Amino acid sequence: MSIAFRLASCAVPALLGVLLAGCGTVNQSWLDAVASTEKPDQDGLMRVASDIEAQGQIAAALPIYERAAANSGDAAAQLRLGDAYTRAGKTDQAIQAYRAALAVAPDNPDALLGLGSALVKAGDADGAVVALAKVAPIVNTMTAYNRLGVAQTLTGQFAQAHQSFDAASALAPDDLDIRTNLALAAALDGQETKAIDATRAVVTSPGAEARHRRNLMIVYGLLGRADEGRAAAPKGLSANEAKKLLARATAIRAISDARARAKALGTIMS
Repeated sequence: MSIAFRLASCAVPALLGVLLAGCGTVNQSWLDAVASTEKPDQDGLMRVASDIEAQGQIAAALPIYERAAANSGDAAAQLRLGDAYTRAGKTDQAIQAYRAALAVAPDNPDALLGLGSALVKAGDADGAVVALAKVAPIVNTMTAYNRLGVAQTLTGQFAQAHQSFDAASALAPDDLDIRTNLALAAALDGQETKAIDATRAVVTSPGAEARHRRNLMIVYGLLGRADEGRAAAPKGLSANEAKKLLARATAIRAISDARARAKALGTIMS
């Protein structure tokens, strides 16, 4: 959901001239003028905000995105505001903006995907599942299905999660992280064969990294196969570190509550 930034002229050429010359600050008097304008040019404000953000000044750009969205009744402005908040790491504000966009356009796929992703970050996995389950079949992208799988895993819906990861992997078969997610969800669900096959396919790939072998260890631990887990330890991981990792993964196996297992897994993932 990235927004393409472009340099363009608008109602404030003097400001753009300063920015394009490399100035790192925004003139507060201009921001005050924007706040007092009765009928601000929404498109112009969005272009200025984009240009300011392109200069690395996201904090300065946000008030302009906010002003543009406040004077607009369409979903696009709220969506761009939500995306800007997301890039700035302001998850709560992003959620509000995406919801405002959906109030106008309930089926907007970008707003649904943005909301679901932000809800995962905010710890509301249940809400994320609702949004992402609606949008994933519509956009049919690896990103949507992978994020849906993550949300489903966090809510203890392991069977549904590895179905979502299967769909994501079909769209991006070379993505090792998705395959790893699939293996972990299958292991949490007790699907031993699926988990082992998926993880072995990852670690035998030319692009596999040490973290992928570490995750294979976790899968083995979740399945109660500690000996194979030790044999799968990546180079650089000491015997003591491997022992501790496997002990923690094995302990997760004993947790009866699905959500609690998923939460515990998050504490040992690298």
